Amino acid sequence: MRLFTVVIALLLSVVATAQTHLDYSKLADHPRLIIKKGDIEAVKQKVESDQPLRIVHDIIERRANEFIPLEPTKYRKVGKRLLGRCRAVLERVCYCSYMYLVSGDEVYARRAEKEMLAAADFVSWNPSHFLDVGEMTTALAIGYDWLYDWLSPESRKIIEDAIIEKGLRASDKKRWWSKSHNNWNQVCNGGLVMGALAVYERVPEEAQKVIAEALQGNPKAQEAYGPDGVYPEGFGYWEYGTWYEVMLIESLRTALGTSCDLEKAPGFLESAKFMNFMVAPTGAAYNFSDCSNPINVVNPLLYWFALETDNMSLVWQDRQTLLNEEQFRGINRQAPIAMLFAARCDTKNIKPITEKCWYGDGCQPLFLYRSSFENKDASYLGVKGGTAKNSHAHMDAGSFIYEWGGVRWAVELGSQDYHSLESKGIGIWKKGQQSDRWRVYRLNNYSHNTLTINEQLHQYKGMATMEKVIKKKKCHGARFDLSSIFDDANSVKRTIYIDNTDKLTCIDQIEASNKECNVRWNMCTFAKARIIDSHTISLKQNGKEVLLRAIAPKGAKAYIMSNNSGTWYDVKNKGSRVGFITTINGEGRYTLKVEIVPQK
Repeated sequence: MRLFTVVIALLLSVVATAQTHLDYSKLADHPRLIIKKGDIEAVKQKVESDQPLRIVHDIIERRANEFIPLEPTKYRKVGKRLLGRCRAVLERVCYCSYMYLVSGDEVYARRAEKEMLAAADFVSWNPSHFLDVGEMTTALAIGYDWLYDWLSPESRKIIEDAIIEKGLRASDKKRWWSKSHNNWNQVCNGGLVMGALAVYERVPEEAQKVIAEALQGNPKAQEAYGPDGVYPEGFGYWEYGTWYEVMLIESLRTALGTSCDLEKAPGFLESAKFMNFMVAPTGAAYNFSDCSNPINVVNPLLYWFALETDNMSLVWQDRQTLLNEEQFRGINRQAPIAMLFAARCDTKNIKPITEKCWYGDGCQPLFLYRSSFENKDASYLGVKGGTAKNSHAHMDAGSFIYEWGGVRWAVELGSQDYHSLESKGIGIWKKGQQSDRWRVYRLNNYSHNTLTINEQLHQYKGMATMEKVIKKKKCHGARFDLSSIFDDANSVKRTIYIDNTDKLTCIDQIEASNKECNVRWNMCTFAKARIIDSHTISLKQNGKEVLLRAIAPKGAKAYIMSNNSGTWYDVKNKGSRVGFITTINGEGRYTLKVEIVPQK
C-alpha cells in the first residue's frame, strides 16, 4: 500500500508538471473535441462493413429521428437534482450532432441547435448539485464544437455565454468535488474542461484556469482504479466516471495534442478487463455497491480501451451481445463518441478473452471467475472484500454472487432509488456507524450474501482484505480476512472457491470472543426455495436445481426468510433469504462450511 501511495504521488507530480506546459498556441480548430481528422469517413466505412457497429449506428439514427418532433427538454428538478434533464439534453445533442456529421442532413443539426438553445435559456444548470453542471456543460460543448461551422454567429454566442456563465463560472470556491476520489471529480472536471476547450477563444485566461485546476484535481479520482483496476464504486459508476475520464483525455489530445499522461494512472487501463469479468454468463453484471441490475447492456467505451491496450478481445463480449437481438437491451447516451473510437479499430477476427479469472486489490478487493466467455451456461463466481466507508458502498464485505446453468443463484438486490429515500427524509449520504444509510435493507449486511453475527450491523470502519488467491487446475477462488468487520469475534476468515464440477464451497473460520455468538450464513436468491432437512435447502429455477448444504457444524439449522424488511421506506424485493444459523459457545475456533451443489 505504501508503494502504491508513492506511485500515485509521483503521478500527481508528473500531471502537475504536464499541465503547466500546455501549449495553447497549438489549439486545434473546430471540431476539436474528441474527433480526429478522418474519423467521420472511417465511421461511414465501418457502418457499411461491420455488423455490430452497424447495429449501434442504426440505434443512434433511430433515436435521433425520434428526437426530431419532440419539444426541447424543459427545466424540471426531481428533488435536489436536475440530472435527468441534463442527461436527456446530452443524449439528444450528442446523437443529433453525430447524425449530422455522418449524414450531412441539416434536420439533425437544427434539432441539436434547438435543444442547446433551450438548455442555454435554463435559469441555471443547478450548481448546488454540480454533477448537473458537468453533464450540461458537456452537452453544449460537444454540440457547439461539432456543429461549429454550421451554427450561426448568433446561436454560437448564446451557447458560448451559457457555457461560460452557467458552466465555467458556476462552481463555488470550495469545489469539493475537484479533488474527490469518486465519479464527481471525473464528471465535473471532465465537463468543465470540455467547455473550456470549446469556448477557449472567448475567455482564454478563464479557460486555462479551469483546465489547470482540473488537471491538478483529476488524479485524485484516478487513485480509485489502483493498483489493479478494481473500480470501487462498482459496474455502473465505472461506466459513468470512466466515460468522463476518457472524454477528458481525448479532448485534451485532439484540442492540444497531449493527454498529460492521465491514461497512465495505475490500474486505469487494466480496469477494462475488470469490466469484462464483471459481466456474468447470463449477461447480468455483478452489481455490488450502488448499482441497479444492468443486463445485456453493451459498453462501447471499451473500444477506446481496446485501442489503448492493443487488445481487441475487450470488445468481443459486447459485440456478441449486439448480435443477439433477444438479449440486447440498449446503449448509453455517449454511444456516438464510442463510434469514433470503434472506427479507429481493426475489428476483424476478434477473439474472446481466454483467462478464467481476474482479481484486484485496493479499497474494494475483488475476485472474479468465469469458466467460459463463450458459453452462457458457464459457471461464475464473484466475491468481494472492502469497506462500507467507500463512496456508494454497502455493508457487503465477504458477499458473493454465483451462476451456473444460465441461472444466477446467489444474487445482489442492487441499490434503491436515491430520491425514493431522500424524499422520505432518509439521510443516505451521511456516513458513520449510526447513519440512516445502514437502516436501508438493500444497503446493510442483512440483505447480502455474507455473515452476520448476533444480528449486528457490520462495522462501518472495518476493512476486509484479500489474503490469498486460489488458482489451481481443479478450483479457483480467494480467501478474505473479515475480522475488522465484526465486533463480536476475534477473527473471521472466509475462503470461497468454485471447482471443476461447478460446485461452490464457502468456508468461514471464526475465532470467537468470550461470549456466545449467533452466526447467520445468508444468501439472497430468486429461486424457489424448499428446506429438505435441517442442513439442506433445494433451490429451483428455470428447470435447474442446486442444493445448498451446510457441511459443518452439525448443529447448523436451515432457514428461509422473506426478502422484505417491512419498513415504510424500503422497496419490496422479490425472492427470499436462505441460509443457516448456528451458535458459537464462547472462546475457541469454529468452522462453518457451506456448499452449493449443481444437480446435473
